[in-house]
Amino acid sequence: MGTGVRSVLTIAGSDSSSGAGIQADLKTFAAHECYGTTVITALTAQNTTGVQAVQRIPPEFVEKQIHSVLDDIETHAIKTGMLYDADCIRAVMKALNAYDARSSLPPIICDPVCVSTSGHSLLAPSAVEVLINEFFPLATLITPNKSEAELLLSQHGVAQEIVTLLDMVTAAQALLRHGSRAVLVKGGHITASMGDVEELSRIFEGIDIVYHGILSENMEILQVAQTRNPLLVVDILCDGEQITAFVRPHIDSTSTHGTGCTLSSAIASQLARGSN
Repeated sequence: MGTGVRSVLTIAGSDSSSGAGIQADLKTFAAHECYGTTVITALTAQNTTGVQAVQRIPPEFVEKQIHSVLDDIETHAIKTGMLYDADCIRAVMKALNAYDARSSLPPIICDPVCVSTSGHSLLAPSAVEVLINEFFPLATLITPNKSEAELLLSQHGVAQEIVTLLDMVTAAQALLRHGSRAVLVKGGHITASMGDVEELSRIFEGIDIVYHGILSENMEILQVAQTRNPLLVVDILCDGEQITAFVRPHIDSTSTHGTGCTLSSAIASQLARGSN
């Protein structure tokens, strides 16, 4: 690699359709002008309709892959996806802690992959507690979606259904107590209105509302089929000091395979490049 090239490591499962998993991660790293390295935790037979089969990679081999990468290639960020089971998580932690003992770890973005969009389990139930109690404290950021956030909260007796933006904020604040530096609760499965966003700003004084792709009220632009109160998607970021709501128009699409992988990889890439 040339001088100045930033390197990002993905520790995740392989997707044979290349829409998600390490294949999606590598494409995202390249799009953000980063060099991607990989540690494969599991092999999946999957496509855009679902996951047909999963083959576990031995934990000791996962650990060896991490050592091979970190011992040779300077790494500026790490992203984790499908970690499969408790033994795999502990193997990852063992290798990362060994690296941290001699050279401080770069930012770690943990996408807590538990269930695929099609409903296939991608993390053994016994591993969820290990992920929460042992791995989250290493993470700079965790990026659960609605279902994952509900599952993670339920592990500690919080039976919370996430339906509103207020629910998303309280879920992010609760998940932050598990030790990560920040939590991003993704809102792709929850639709909101501008009124919901305004209500959120009234409830949480000082919340930062970031709009993207939304027309200003003063812009006189005629758009066919645009409603006066469009559906919105809101992601909630909480770091213990600041709450930020990222507001975008809702896109009605079934092409959502790998979107979570892509987002977490994009964040890791930008952290590797020095963004905050």
